[in-house]
Amino acid sequence: MKPFELTRRKALRTIGKSAAALLTVSVSARSLGLSAALQVPEKIVLGTIPINPTIASYIGQVDFFKEEGLTVETTRFNNFAPILQAMAAGGVLAGDFGVVSSIIGLTRGLPLIAPFLGAYSTPSHPLERIMVMENSPIRDLDDLKGKKLAFLGPGTVPDMFLGALPKRTKIRKEDIELVPMPAPNMPDALAQGLVDAIFAIPPADSVAEQRYKARTIANATDLVPYAGLGTIALNREFAESNPQAANKLFRACIRFTRWIDDNPADARRVMAKNLGLPEELAAHSRIALFSRNGLPVMPNVWHLYEMMVQAKTIDTHPNPAKLFNDGIIEPTKRFTLPAVEELGLQPDPEIEAMLKGGYPLLPKPVESYYADWERRLLKI
Repeated sequence: MKPFELTRRKALRTIGKSAAALLTVSVSARSLGLSAALQVPEKIVLGTIPINPTIASYIGQVDFFKEEGLTVETTRFNNFAPILQAMAAGGVLAGDFGVVSSIIGLTRGLPLIAPFLGAYSTPSHPLERIMVMENSPIRDLDDLKGKKLAFLGPGTVPDMFLGALPKRTKIRKEDIELVPMPAPNMPDALAQGLVDAIFAIPPADSVAEQRYKARTIANATDLVPYAGLGTIALNREFAESNPQAANKLFRACIRFTRWIDDNPADARRVMAKNLGLPEELAAHSRIALFSRNGLPVMPNVWHLYEMMVQAKTIDTHPNPAKLFNDGIIEPTKRFTLPAVEELGLQPDPEIEAMLKGGYPLLPKPVESYYADWERRLLKI
């Protein structure tokens, strides 16, 4: 038995367990200190999911929450839905999950705010990718017509990215036979010929590449060049009643994102330990970019919203401009901007590129969606 085969099995087993595990919490508002008079609660429960674009995956070598005077207890869930439910109930005060998840929560009227951008992808730093076996006749996205493509399922980020196919290729999503499949199962399914291609996320993509010599025919950024992946959302009542704690939380998150970007080798090791990945697999796993200033990119928010409407993940909201103003823009001005100004705004060329980037499904020019801080950053 080859050494890597053991690694692969351990990795797949670990990923599978992470996907199946569901930790539920029931924490009373009183135990969390949700009194309006208390500025820093005794404990903040942070709901997270076991993927590498989340900030919680990098806690260990450093803990900026503790340095900011906060006691943060991370609780891992198998996906974003139970985190949203727990946040709405008040048992979880903060959520460390996807920008897409936060938009879903906002459109459903949940009492949360999402004034933060953590992880994101760009053409120079892609994350997800479409892969085939080394000897496959499939060479590009157009060759996927009539073929079986494993993906995470309807309503997921890969599903929405596939909605951009007509803008980038000669085919549509409907021309592909889509096969919903958990990420851990994709490498074996590809190798066994059960599917012709996989839309893989880390670390399943690295398993396919290292074990089966799968090759990449396209990155997700070939379909959607710029995409915000991670956010930190807060229970609205908690943030409004505890502005000092909210400020400290976002200060800590900004410090985390800068540390991840500045210390990729250390960050990768910590991530591997937290997610239970073998180091040799983690060494080949892609990790996302992380925003140095934590400020949301509003054209990205609007683009993800348009993608979700098109994919029928959400219904069209009667007033999305007000929704995003109340849930993202105003909270950013109140909480995230002061936090980053205290720490010192840092240059972030990738975010500037993202602000000017291509968003194939936006109905209006990108500058139509800028918030005030984005116009200031771009000096327009």
